Amino acid sequence: MLQENIDERKVKFISENNFFIYGQDMSSNFSVEIFFNTFRDSSKRLEENQFKDVLSIIKKYDSKMKNYNILLEKYNKGIESIDGLGRRGSESNYLINNSELWYMWALVIGILPAVPWLKEQQKQQEIDRELANKSYYSGEGANPEYYKPMATLGIKPGLIISIIGFLGSKIKLSDKEYFIKHEDIKKLKLFEILKSEEISLLIKIYNSWMIN
Repeated sequence: MLQENIDERKVKFISENNFFIYGQDMSSNFSVEIFFNTFRDSSKRLEENQFKDVLSIIKKYDSKMKNYNILLEKYNKGIESIDGLGRRGSESNYLINNSELWYMWALVIGILPAVPWLKEQQKQQEIDRELANKSYYSGEGANPEYYKPMATLGIKPGLIISIIGFLGSKIKLSDKEYFIKHEDIKKLKLFEILKSEEISLLIKIYNSWMIN
C-alpha cells in the first residue's frame, strides 16, 4: 500500500501534451514552467554532485525560452505579410542596444570601491555593540576612517557610464526589417529543448524531493 501511495506522488512527463502529471492522474497536470520554478525556488536542496548538472540544464532551458520570447515579441509587433506566410516588421538599431548592461556595470563600479569601507564600518558597529554589552572587546580592531575616502571613488565613473548607456540608447543608427514565418513561432516543447536524459535527471531529483 505504501508503494502505491509513493507511485501516485511520482511525477511523469507527458511529451505529447508537454506537461507533467502525478502518477496516472491526467487531471493533476501542471506546466513545464511550474516544474522549473520548483527547481529555481528549491536549488538549496540540491546535493553538491547534482547542483552543476541541474544548473546547466536550467540555464539551457532558460536561454532557449528567452530567445523564443524575443522572437515572439517581434512577431507580435509585426504585420501580416502579403503572401500570408508570416509577419513583417522593423526594429531600430541604436548606438547602444543593451543599456541595461551599462547600468549594471555603472552600479557595480559605483559600489565596488565602497566595499572595504562598508566591511570596516560593519566591523566597527559589531565592536561598539560588544563594548556596550560586555565593556570589553578582544577581537581585531576596525579602521573605517582609513577606507572612507575610497567609498566615493566609484560614484563619478559609475555616473558617467550610466549617462553614456542612457544617451547611447537614444541615438538611432538605422532600422532593420525582419520577416518571421508563422511556423517559426510555435511554442517550444520540452523535448525540443532538452535531451531525454536531461529531463529524466530532473524528474528523478524532483521525485526524490516528493518522497522525502
